[in-house]
Amino acid sequence: MRKHLPKIALLCAAPFTLMGCNETKEEPITNKDESTIIKNAKSTDEYLKNKDYKSIAYAYIYNIKDGVKSYESVTNGTVKAKVLFFDYDIKYNTIINKFGDTFYSKEVSTSTLFNLTNEFYSVDREKILVSREPDKYNVYTMEDYRKTSYAPNQYTIQGYVFNDDSILKSEVISDKGDIVTIKYTLDNEKATNLVKVDLKMNGDLSSYPSFKTVEITLSMKRDFTPVSYALRSVYDASKPVVGSSEVTQEGECVFSNINGTVTIPNETFLAQQLGKTPTVPDLDGGEREIKDGLWAALEKLDLKKGVSISGDLKISLFGSEIAVNLGGNMKLDLSRISSDKIFDILRLYAKVEGDETFNSIASLVKSFAGDKLGEYADILERFKSLEVVYDGNGALYLVPTNQDKAHVTAVKLKLSDILDAILREVNIVGLITEANKDLVSFKKIEGADKDNYQVEIMLNEKSNQTISDKLDELFKNESLAILKTGLGYKAFDSIGIKVGVTAGMIKDLDVSFNYLKQGSGEEKATVVTLAKLHLEAKSEEFDFESKISAAKEIYDAFAGISALKSRIDELLKNVYLSRGYLANVEKAIAEFEALTDLQKGFFKSNTLAELQRIKSNISGLLKFLDVYHKYDLSKVTNEDLLVLIKAYKDNVLDPSALEVEIGEEAYSKVCDLSSLIDYSLFTSALPKIQGEDETAWGFTEAEIRGIKLLFDLSAIDDSVTNYIMIQLLFNGAGDIDTFKVKVMNLYNALN
Repeated sequence: MRKHLPKIALLCAAPFTLMGCNETKEEPITNKDESTIIKNAKSTDEYLKNKDYKSIAYAYIYNIKDGVKSYESVTNGTVKAKVLFFDYDIKYNTIINKFGDTFYSKEVSTSTLFNLTNEFYSVDREKILVSREPDKYNVYTMEDYRKTSYAPNQYTIQGYVFNDDSILKSEVISDKGDIVTIKYTLDNEKATNLVKVDLKMNGDLSSYPSFKTVEITLSMKRDFTPVSYALRSVYDASKPVVGSSEVTQEGECVFSNINGTVTIPNETFLAQQLGKTPTVPDLDGGEREIKDGLWAALEKLDLKKGVSISGDLKISLFGSEIAVNLGGNMKLDLSRISSDKIFDILRLYAKVEGDETFNSIASLVKSFAGDKLGEYADILERFKSLEVVYDGNGALYLVPTNQDKAHVTAVKLKLSDILDAILREVNIVGLITEANKDLVSFKKIEGADKDNYQVEIMLNEKSNQTISDKLDELFKNESLAILKTGLGYKAFDSIGIKVGVTAGMIKDLDVSFNYLKQGSGEEKATVVTLAKLHLEAKSEEFDFESKISAAKEIYDAFAGISALKSRIDELLKNVYLSRGYLANVEKAIAEFEALTDLQKGFFKSNTLAELQRIKSNISGLLKFLDVYHKYDLSKVTNEDLLVLIKAYKDNVLDPSALEVEIGEEAYSKVCDLSSLIDYSLFTSALPKIQGEDETAWGFTEAEIRGIKLLFDLSAIDDSVTNYIMIQLLFNGAGDIDTFKVKVMNLYNALN
């Protein structure tokens, strides 16, 4: 159970799961009492007058636990420590949404070594839903949960206990207008009992941490409405092997939307996991009317039957407008939306077509974002036209439609992985949860009648600021400097969204992303549109099964040859002169020829021809080298040369490969083997040729056999024929054909 429990608010400490020490201590916990509480305090004034700052703390803590009906809070902080020999910093962020007895928090901790996310949800204080991993939730009773960690609803500040014994010192920091701020110094033992349990149990520490400083500053209105609190603690945390380290945690929590209408993110799903009926906060009348109207207009599209979508995306980048045509169909079973994830109830087919400019920009994006895209980076450059098919069961297929370049790879992804990557990288969840309940505002633009109108959806100021901050942080990355310069980006301006309703049905959607472009010279900065998306929808049935089957067939065809494709690419890229390499080529050719036409389409058109050429070259070279390595060219006989020249002439040889194999000097000799032929026996016999009767010439046996060998050589090397013919001519010994017949008569007589 323990691995599911750590809190990121305490992960301020949980990182010190990395720490350790060799000492052992007795359990220091003797008092586990929670804070004293004051339920009915109305004003801080009387307490301030009597300098009863402890009671102010008790009333404040009761308020954030039970006194106020609802609130939202955001906590940001850092944890600093020295791990072994280097400084180690962690940033943490916690959002809390409380509505009556319903409590929700999401906590994120980031560092150079790891990112952690925890999610908590409870309704009645009896059970708590805990998640540390995506899509993995565990339910615990509060009683069991408190055995290893303090519970969210305890009367503490992040687990630190406030009571008469634990508060050592209190000091008014500010008492101006409607806001009172008081700083409390807490006892390092009596205030930290619950925190120590949490850190040791969930941080796998070898002992309870030893606190040196605990300071918590509370800010509130005079009626005890919470405004914020700040925390600073210093403690030693330890773990075997790594050693001991001093840890400093600092953070600030800011409250908003006190007693307002607070929504719980993804509550329908969370409540189902917990086994409870979710709370449904009431919306303002105007908000409800517009949202209900849009929902009804969406449902009229009959998403369960199917919707056809068409449109385009236009991007202005580096002075050029890129147009991407979009088309497709979707099917969404809204009746299941309360019990299943969106990627389990959706079927989707889309076709994306970009022009050459789009492909160029895609290459640019790959150049500075390839490390983030990983193995999918090449997809950007590979597809001019792409089909996207989602089967409603987790598989998302990306299939190239430009089959003239069919050696492009088809890709199969998990939709949940893509969504997870987007959420982590873009931090959409952070954007939503950091904003208040008015993340967007709705403005109905009156049309011809109640069934024909437009709704403008605008992000609120806080949401705009969040996006602006995220983009500013993103553009600090050096790899994005070229993009920022090309855009002339100065600041984020707005995201515009318009939904059109026609005949009571959603008809079109327009979205634009606008930013402030830096002016040149004396020109003022101007607002420009970076991207503009236009989509139109209509109810229409679509044969998803055929598209899913086709996409699956293409992917399976590719999956079946991916290993072979990798091997062949390697064979073509790195050619080796060896029998093992030749065997691999022959095996690859046999496997290639056994593929279906669809599978062969994923290879370049000349793949087989290249393999055959390499096979021929390597085979011929190996046969020649088998002969070549038997001889020493510095002392070869004509008999040797007959074998060598025949092997050289009979095999198709790759000159460059042969030169690399035997060396430049030997290669030059092989290219001119004819120059090594010994004609001495022939030249010594020439003067003896007198008359027509060859038996009277007096040739020795050695001369007969030597001249016969020259004629054997002449059959494969014309230079030998030319040499003999010229010598006979100069010596008046007749023509070569007659001479050859007479020599063969003498040779046959020997045998």
